[in-house]
Amino acid sequence: MIINAIVQLATPLGVGVGVIGLFHGARVHKNQMNAQLFVEYTKRYETIMASFPSNALNVRMDMDGELPPQSAELTLALLQYLNLTSEEFYLHEQKYLSKNIWSIWESELKRTLRSQLVRREWINLKKEFESYPKFIEYVEDTMR
Repeated sequence: MIINAIVQLATPLGVGVGVIGLFHGARVHKNQMNAQLFVEYTKRYETIMASFPSNALNVRMDMDGELPPQSAELTLALLQYLNLTSEEFYLHEQKYLSKNIWSIWESELKRTLRSQLVRREWINLKKEFESYPKFIEYVEDTMR
């Protein structure tokens, strides 16, 4: 009888501990994935920034600065930047990315999208994102 009582108490307790462990493990996994995403996307961002022509890097977030002349190098750097941000936007939309990381990235993203440089280049680059209309809408809403 005592053994039956102990088993009856231990079984739900064991299940409860297992469920708590499962939820804790899932949270740890999600945090690790967000950390990995953050590190990987930061590396990609740094690589893209290094590819910007030197006369365009500072203007990237400048609302009133003199725009550099158009060039294939500049257009490619901005296309790479917008591709990266469309991926970040997708991860955010699908809730794969923590709100904290998105808020860090989004503040810089919005400043950049509102710049005269990106506005000028967006006219030609928009067509590259036709398969992702939600991103186009996000970019254009941000530019307004």
